[in-house]
Amino acid sequence: MKTKRLFFLTIFIFVIVLFYSIFAVGKQAPQFQLPDLDGKMYSLNDFSGRPIIISFFTTKCGFCAEELPLLNEIYHTYKDKAGLQVIAINLGESQEAVQKMLDKIPYDYLTLLDQETQLAGTYQIFGVPTAYFIDPLGNAVDIIIGATNRENIMNKLGRIMWYRGLQPIEVENLIKISPQIHLLDFRLEYENPYSDKLNVSYQAITDISQALDTLDKNLTYLVFSGNNKNSREICQQMALNGYQKVYYQLNVENE
Repeated sequence: MKTKRLFFLTIFIFVIVLFYSIFAVGKQAPQFQLPDLDGKMYSLNDFSGRPIIISFFTTKCGFCAEELPLLNEIYHTYKDKAGLQVIAINLGESQEAVQKMLDKIPYDYLTLLDQETQLAGTYQIFGVPTAYFIDPLGNAVDIIIGATNRENIMNKLGRIMWYRGLQPIEVENLIKISPQIHLLDFRLEYENPYSDKLNVSYQAITDISQALDTLDKNLTYLVFSGNNKNSREICQQMALNGYQKVYYQLNVENE
């Protein structure tokens, strides 16, 4: 009898969590304004145009202590070349308690305090860790509830990382596997380096804002610019306008 009750209780909890997960994902992520560990206020709007992972955690959660260092590694890998922003939000604890935990693990991402747990209801948090994956347009497109691993995070990250920088060898591989690529050249020399590639179309351009309404959002784009910062800003502007397949070639001299 106890086993039967436990089975139905487990199914009930699973259905409830699944229902709320589906309800929470697939729409605009709720806005918030919260302080960091030094009291500086941040809002979700501060990171418009960037892929975002929001991880809700507490200091007493063992799985959280495992997930946060993993997110820190991923953040370092993609913060520059893909504009990735990781935001860890602590629920209901003091600044001192959170700082004590973070002093024991590597972290360089943004950590915010929700001491009144106002986002627990807004984001439908039923347990920690809970990680939301938010695309550059601010849509919550995926979620991980509970313990996870790098492979699972990377699979979810692929849905929100609409643009990123590639090394030259990665660009070569992209061209090999893509049926069609449109190269946007913002450099002064205006020379197509892939004129021998039939699947690469070329366009010299000076102002991306003037071309956004005419470009096909279904194409794959490769951006060449004078430096990585400019290329990333161009890609971010394209992402804000709904372009989901944008790459730029990393200039090693700017790294």
